Amino acid sequence: MKKQFSPQDARQTVEHLRKVLSVNSKLNSTLDLDELLTVIMSTAAEVMNAEVASLLLLDEKTQELIFRVALGEQGSHLVEQFRVSVGEGIAGYVAKTGESLIVNDTRQDKRFAQRFDQDTGFSSKAIVCVPLKAKGKIIGVIEAINPQKRKAFTGSDLELFEIFADQAALAVENAKMHTQIVKQEKAKQELAIAREIQQNFLPDLSKMALPLEVVARTLPARDVGGDFYDAVLLDEDRIGLLIADVSGKGVPAALFMINTISNFRFLAPHYSAPTTLLGILNDILAQNSTRGMFVTLLYLVFDRRSKKMEFASAGHHPVLRRTSSGEISVIESAGGIPLGMMPGSEYLSCQIQTAPGDIFLLYTDGIIEARNKKKEEYSLAKLQHFFQGKFDTVSDLTEAILRDVETFTQGVDQHDDMTLLGLKVSA
Repeated sequence: MKKQFSPQDARQTVEHLRKVLSVNSKLNSTLDLDELLTVIMSTAAEVMNAEVASLLLLDEKTQELIFRVALGEQGSHLVEQFRVSVGEGIAGYVAKTGESLIVNDTRQDKRFAQRFDQDTGFSSKAIVCVPLKAKGKIIGVIEAINPQKRKAFTGSDLELFEIFADQAALAVENAKMHTQIVKQEKAKQELAIAREIQQNFLPDLSKMALPLEVVARTLPARDVGGDFYDAVLLDEDRIGLLIADVSGKGVPAALFMINTISNFRFLAPHYSAPTTLLGILNDILAQNSTRGMFVTLLYLVFDRRSKKMEFASAGHHPVLRRTSSGEISVIESAGGIPLGMMPGSEYLSCQIQTAPGDIFLLYTDGIIEARNKKKEEYSLAKLQHFFQGKFDTVSDLTEAILRDVETFTQGVDQHDDMTLLGLKVSA
């Protein structure tokens, strides 16, 4: 037997449809999440003809409902003020069970949590609460509190509110997705800008009249890396070279890199001793370091006349040397801790006598710690072995190393920046 609708039911159905159509246009009027939440609440109070409406979004990490927005003379005090555990109160019950609920006398319902009224001074006499669902998951709940011009919420009110909640949930998910896309695009733009600034800071070694052959290669793991190098001509015969690796990646690492290079370029012409320069640079970075950032760094000064090379290391990897006769050695520097960690740190240096044809290799941990599918590292030993091969130029050497690392890690994403600095002493 078909259900018979009275004229009053028909009028109510038409009124509901009118409200639903009106709601659709309002909920689709913005993709800004905060603005949308305000629209939802104002519309909910209007549609339900209630004294106040509130929206609680679920924080999936903490499993708490958060009062994001509440409207009404008293409800406005609830903005970003309360957190409700799933299962607590009327809202928590609906979030836990996924069932809509009408409570027309909160004083007689054990599920009602009085602490919110006590904190706000508001009196919640009757509540209709329905879940907000998106793709089968509960993302929050919405409440209408205290019906106006009538004594209680009805089943018809609940039916209308559930339709409203479905539309609201869809609008919230769309706004969240839009917010995420905007954030991602903004992050991409920031990374692109930071990368451009970073690349502009790295020197073009091919345009510098250097007292020895120098080639640099760097491959960032992300759009903006933490590895960098620099070269400063101290006078006609001496050059200062550094290779460094900033902790972290992305924009913060790029900014820390720029700060390090800027200070290095200012200090290098005034402090010829690598140990002195590293000590002063460390103090500057330690005073200005944010987010606990630091940098491992190796700095060397080469004198073309004497063919002497002096190293100082701040927690960086040792230098590899290959003589013209093919002998390979590892030059360990009695270095100190990375720059930026602790002011007042001291650094030691070592000095060696070079000869024409000597080749030196400086590198970052992205080279020797590159992993293959078996989780094996490329290692310093493998780099030393490859370094034994003969290459016509330093450029050929650095390119060959990067190709060998790429072959070793084939099928695995690059997890860290890779930087090489190859030097060859001229006759």
